[in-house]
Amino acid sequence: MVFSALCHRFCRSLLDVAVLLLVLVLLPGIPPHVTYRSYEIDDPRPLEGRLEPNDILDAGERILDGKIVGPESVASKSDDEIFVSLHGGKILRIWGKRFDHFKIITSIGPGCDGPWQEKICGRPLGLRFAPDGRLLVADAYLGLFSVDVETGEKERLFDPLEEIDGAPPKLLDDLDIDSEGNIYWSDASINADLSDGIIEMLSDPSGRLVKFDPKTKKNTVLMKNLHFANGVQLSPDHDFVLVCETFQKRVWRYWLQGPKAGTSEIFVDRLPGMPDNLRNRNEGGYYISLVAVKSPEAFDELKFLTKLPWLRKLLLRLVNVAKMVFDAVSKIYPNKFTEDVSFRIFNLEPIAQHMASNKTIIVELDAEGNIDGSMQGNSGRLRFISQTNRIGDNIFFGSPYNKYLGRLYVGVPSLEVEGKGVRMVEEEDGEKEREKVEEAEEREGETKKEEQKKAHEEEEEKSAKPVEETELEPREEPAAESIPEKESVPAEEDQPAAREAEASSAKEEEIPAEPSLHAKEPVKDKVLEKGKEKAKQDSDKKDEL
Repeated sequence: MVFSALCHRFCRSLLDVAVLLLVLVLLPGIPPHVTYRSYEIDDPRPLEGRLEPNDILDAGERILDGKIVGPESVASKSDDEIFVSLHGGKILRIWGKRFDHFKIITSIGPGCDGPWQEKICGRPLGLRFAPDGRLLVADAYLGLFSVDVETGEKERLFDPLEEIDGAPPKLLDDLDIDSEGNIYWSDASINADLSDGIIEMLSDPSGRLVKFDPKTKKNTVLMKNLHFANGVQLSPDHDFVLVCETFQKRVWRYWLQGPKAGTSEIFVDRLPGMPDNLRNRNEGGYYISLVAVKSPEAFDELKFLTKLPWLRKLLLRLVNVAKMVFDAVSKIYPNKFTEDVSFRIFNLEPIAQHMASNKTIIVELDAEGNIDGSMQGNSGRLRFISQTNRIGDNIFFGSPYNKYLGRLYVGVPSLEVEGKGVRMVEEEDGEKEREKVEEAEEREGETKKEEQKKAHEEEEEKSAKPVEETELEPREEPAAESIPEKESVPAEEDQPAAREAEASSAKEEEIPAEPSLHAKEPVKDKVLEKGKEKAKQDSDKKDEL
């Protein structure tokens, strides 16, 4: 009877939950207000051939570890300084031989109390230098900016509150600029801002590629319905522009010139991770940074959910109800805890942390989109890479989540002789060792100078002593000469004394006594004094004549 009642109660509760979930799925008007359809994601390429695993990135180092947060994008005008975008809306200048000097040059927003308020303080994601030397910034919340890196003065070029083709951009991501000053930028979503990135991931694609004309202040949509439009890169000849589609793991090419102008095509697909930004390679082609790389044998939740639109809709609505509760509490009683929880509910960072492994991959493409090679890491030393830049003899790796900037030295090693062999030494290591050698030589030189000074002082002291005190001491005669002849000494009493005398005589023959230094110097002085007296006498005689 009791068991039957428990079963009935359980079934009733289960039915109530099912009805509630059905209402959440079917009832219109429940946020988020997005659409859902079924689609597929192609399987990634296997890690073989040009993608053969390697550990190049494990040799990288962390710059400013623990001193910065989220260095998403990197830009430079010269080889000895770089500019980095950070959490909190800040732009950082980094310089020095080891890039260990840094200074904040400006903040895009007015400032805030923490990352949960980044809609206020801004979140710069893409950086590029314009031909006139000003730094262009794509801020996820606040729009497009132009910054004078010398003075920190900034100018807003575009306000995201303005609609483009009937919809305001919600997430400005990356940008590039052509020789005429036109800016090509990505709007990752028209449905969700950066803090609500999961909404874009689980709903229908809404990202766009946009062209901004600074002369007319007009924006033109070039591509739309991209599943999180991300990195943007113009070709060297500016005849096409590339844009990453992060959740579909591919890159599109949009033609700007030639017979295909105005059309788009897939540049590369089936990438072994989610692409973020892409940048030119010095030797031609492009770096594509995969911000999240799943282990091949791990379960792919996103691929599973793509064919179940009703489940994605249910998940988003359930999570959104929880977010609404925390938002209501924060509105009634403002506090950091509920604000931070609400900020993280739809944030992509926890998902990236969960989905990604320690594997890191930078895909290298040639000019036509063929995979030309890769840089990989397996130790997790450098993870969540959003952008890769070759600047001089260094490759820098940005990240939206790391608390450091990655760097890999790729300069040509120099030859350095060590003993009888020759070894290869990287320039930085060589500099360090040369500094050590120079320091050791300086110390050795100082020691020698001190010894010479001390010896000189001792010589001066010795030469200043009176001659009487340093007269030659008489050489002691060998003790054997004062001993009577053997015949007159009884053998029983004097044999030991004779042996001692012989030993003493032998020692004196091996090490003959020589006049000491104290004796040599006064004798020399006497000779000099006599010579001076004689010269004086000769001079007096000449004067008399």
